[in-house]
Amino acid sequence: MTKEKSLGALYVRLMGGLGNQLFQYATARSRADELRVELVLDRRYVERKAQHTGLAIDHFAVRARGLNATEVGKFSEIKLRIARLLKRHARPVFSTYWETRFNFDQEVKGASSGSMLCGFWQSERYITNPQQIRSDLVLNTPFSPAAAVVAATIDRCQSVALHVRRGDYLKDQKTMERYGLCSVDYYQAAIAHILVEVKGATFFVFSDDTAWVKEHLAVGDRCTFVSCKDIPPQEDLLLMSLCRHQIIANSTFSWWGAWLNNNCDKIVVAPAPWFDDQTIAAQDLIPHTWHQIKK
Repeated sequence: MTKEKSLGALYVRLMGGLGNQLFQYATARSRADELRVELVLDRRYVERKAQHTGLAIDHFAVRARGLNATEVGKFSEIKLRIARLLKRHARPVFSTYWETRFNFDQEVKGASSGSMLCGFWQSERYITNPQQIRSDLVLNTPFSPAAAVVAATIDRCQSVALHVRRGDYLKDQKTMERYGLCSVDYYQAAIAHILVEVKGATFFVFSDDTAWVKEHLAVGDRCTFVSCKDIPPQEDLLLMSLCRHQIIANSTFSWWGAWLNNNCDKIVVAPAPWFDDQTIAAQDLIPHTWHQIKK
């Protein structure tokens, strides 16, 4: 007999763009499933900050609901700020676990029902039920006509997603100092690796700067530029995942495009180091089966 789900809930703060939101969902949903409780999404930060992809996670068939009025009071903004100030001295504070380091945090795996998780949780080590999470991360609605055409083309060839992210990194100095950009050398080495490993590779370019890609990268004639105003971010990401192989940027967006790829023979090329800021420990971010090339 299946056990009844216990009363209670686990809470997670959504922050950042779609890639970050997916890490936050996957980590908290995995823990909620272990506890057999529902998951509650705290959307307030994303709504207030108007993140560049908005609440794109709401386009997915996630198993979660939003905060109710009582829960907004329980996890008031002032309580979350106090918990953040004290995070290196005590956790949880006001039932809130703030992330204290970038690499995998075993302590958070012990979060109890009624707790709020606040952080980015960028490691697949938090995901204890990967097939269930992959099942959750499908769209609530069919592809738009533009995305459906691309999906059909991807399915007919040895498709390779190539993600080039530049725009928002270049616009913000702090982001640029933290992440840095993937170089032309990185992309050309990644393309060369794919061409050796994948006969008849066809590249599907996802980028916020297609002009730069056309000027600097030699991708050959078998190439389709995908990103356009008719295809929203959540569809872009899932189109990446439909490709048989991926060349990703140092971006959680294309990390998820690669991770959601169900091809058991997939080749994923990722940049190393992920961050230009070498004070950030990122050893738990890239799955060991992915091929890393100097950024």
